[in-house]
Amino acid sequence: MGICRHLVAAAPEADRFARVRVDQIEPGPEWDAFVEASQGAHLAHAGAWAPVLRGAYRLRPHYLAARGDDGALAGVLPLVEMRTLKGRRELVSIPFHDVAGVLASGEVATAALVAEALRLTRELGCDALELRQADALPGLAPAAPEGAAARVNLVLPLEADADAQWKALGAKVRNQVRKAEKEGLAIAAWEPEALLDGFYGCFAENMRDLGSPVHGRALFAEAARAFGPRLRFVVVADGTRPVGGLVAVHYAGRVTVTWASTLRAERARCPNNLIYWEAIRWAIGLRARQLDFGRSPVGGGTYKWKRGWGAAEEPLAWTRLAPSGAPLPSAPLSEDPVLARLSSLWQRLPVAWSRRLGPPLRRRLSN
Repeated sequence: MGICRHLVAAAPEADRFARVRVDQIEPGPEWDAFVEASQGAHLAHAGAWAPVLRGAYRLRPHYLAARGDDGALAGVLPLVEMRTLKGRRELVSIPFHDVAGVLASGEVATAALVAEALRLTRELGCDALELRQADALPGLAPAAPEGAAARVNLVLPLEADADAQWKALGAKVRNQVRKAEKEGLAIAAWEPEALLDGFYGCFAENMRDLGSPVHGRALFAEAARAFGPRLRFVVVADGTRPVGGLVAVHYAGRVTVTWASTLRAERARCPNNLIYWEAIRWAIGLRARQLDFGRSPVGGGTYKWKRGWGAAEEPLAWTRLAPSGAPLPSAPLSEDPVLARLSSLWQRLPVAWSRRLGPPLRRRLSN
């Protein structure tokens, strides 16, 4: 518990620590009101993910809320209990997303939340606590994987209207959007279930090609129910045939693209540019301030593609702790021999099999 002592000592009034109470709650309107009013809020802080992950994967959420003497929320920390492919049990804030760590009004509430998270880690018999912070917590060094490229979030500031945004884009990006349209691709205006199916078909095939177990369709259906009009499936089609799609969610002043895929055979027709431009136009119409492209390794292909849209870097400071509070390293997934073998086998599966076998495995992979 040494790190918690450091956090408390760093607070300007350490005696206030005893007056911060941390409880587990079922997130609701109070939770989301606090999150959306807080600097540093991200989509994965939304209370809706608790029922989504329960419903889709039967995962167990533990949402921690810190309150001051007046009973008002002073901080939140969403956690989800997981069992990895190797059988390790971990608390993650939160799986399948880039940022959802401690969100608090000060260091006292931060310390209380970290202390309670570590206590819960021990109580549940978990092997690790992973806090997916945007900024490093006081006294905690991020768990950077050795030998792996640093990862950052990439976020595009949005203009006041679509015309201004279009003019702000680079010529290459605009030309690729136009190319998709000249190739006969268009944004599908289908019913919600058809859009979900169109996105998911492309997503499942792309994940198979990448050698990665695919999320279950139920995850996206549950998210669509939980977020309602805040969530949109953007699908690009050649007539009635979907060739790519993405999931975009409006929350806390930004639209976040959580998942996106296009068919490999169609990449030369630039469907990816068309779906992202539509997501940007939608975000501007909602008066969102930013479009969150998600994380990428610095210098990689996806990093360069997102930067080409004008997206700026935001830090990621994922932190892993042992139940004692001692820091743990984070090994790059590419060096895991189990996952490497699984990936090689997965690329040979028929898509129909990958859709059936993927979800039970994917629920055990937090990235």
